[in-house]
Amino acid sequence: MRYALRRTALLFLLLGNTPPDQKPNDIIVTAPARVPKELKKQTLNFVRTVSDTAEQIQLSRRDDPFCVRIAGLDPAYHALIRTKIRDAARVANSQKEAPEGCKPNIVVILSIDGDALMEALKHKKPSIFNEQPLQKFNELFRSKKPIRWWHVNERQESATDIPVDAATFQPKASLISSGVEVDLKSTVIVVDVSQSNGYPLESLASYISMIAFAQIKGSKVDIDSNLSILGMFNDAKPRIAALRNLTVWDRAYLHALYKIAPDRPMWQQRNHLSGAMAKYIQQN
Repeated sequence: MRYALRRTALLFLLLGNTPPDQKPNDIIVTAPARVPKELKKQTLNFVRTVSDTAEQIQLSRRDDPFCVRIAGLDPAYHALIRTKIRDAARVANSQKEAPEGCKPNIVVILSIDGDALMEALKHKKPSIFNEQPLQKFNELFRSKKPIRWWHVNERQESATDIPVDAATFQPKASLISSGVEVDLKSTVIVVDVSQSNGYPLESLASYISMIAFAQIKGSKVDIDSNLSILGMFNDAKPRIAALRNLTVWDRAYLHALYKIAPDRPMWQQRNHLSGAMAKYIQQN
């Protein structure tokens, strides 16, 4: 089955034209609190709302250079999605793009029928779902969302291992370090064109860029659409009016996620992440 739809791609492009009352680079956000203590509460709530921590011991981040593959969209429009992903990588401030011919670890598939595509993947390539928890697996096939995704993580021993002998090292777990790091190895993102119809391609690309570098909740994120690009599908306003870019909250989350220590327990990471977010927002 072919999922590349030139007419759909053209429709997205046409709908991506900026409405008269919105400048291309406008970013509408909920105003952060001026008092540092209140801002920290806001950022901590943001972290708890969007982060997928189910069955996770830590927040995962990419360590390897990213490599993007896009399917189901006319190649003429791939550049827009790639540009948004590169922009998000720059915000994360530690992500490099792999050279041409690389093995994809960010796969974006657009399909006119997301449910049919998911069923086809389940039957033809069931191994790609092997590492997904049962809750996540069920969510992927029952959620009926415009965009659905899943990540593959890998646990690595942290760099602070204790040598046992010449060939053996024991993770240095402590109250400070968990002794392990969780690497985000790959992400598959499925865009249901029928359900996403009417949203600007630029908006969808920004949404994709956010979930490409962070393990975001796949279930409906209960967040205001003016606060985060992740709230895009929660809004009752016209789809054409969706945000085109990551908000300052989104950028702060990505920037802070790649700043915090990778080998800390989850509770420490959440606190450090919210603190780093608050600092980024104050400076930007």
